[in-house]
Amino acid sequence: MQENSQPMVWYYFKWHYGKGFGEAINTIKNFLWFIAHFFSFKLLLKTLFSPWRRMGESYGDGFNLEAFASAFIVNSLMRVVGFISRVIIIFVGVVTYVAALLFGLSIIFIWILLPVILMGSLLLAATFIVV
Repeated sequence: MQENSQPMVWYYFKWHYGKGFGEAINTIKNFLWFIAHFFSFKLLLKTLFSPWRRMGESYGDGFNLEAFASAFIVNSLMRVVGFISRVIIIFVGVVTYVAALLFGLSIIFIWILLPVILMGSLLLAATFIVV
């Protein structure tokens, strides 16, 4: 039977700064990927000036100034509504993405300092027990 020559703390640090750190990064990447696809930034930017829900009027056959003007106004209004709604959704998505990114960066920062915080907490607890 072979005994482990490394202390248990070594294995914890190896996991914490190796596999555990990589998994934390991948989890944050997955959240950011989800937010980007949930809000469909590419599609919203491609269709930024499209009519709202593809609503609109046809211009009809022939030239009728009244029908043309009516269809033009309705189609323009639907494009404005589509533009405004897409800009609002993009804004909410970007704010959500930035918030998730900042939260993820803070988690990474805490993850890096966590062993130091743990050791400091243990030392502080030991000093209270001794005193």
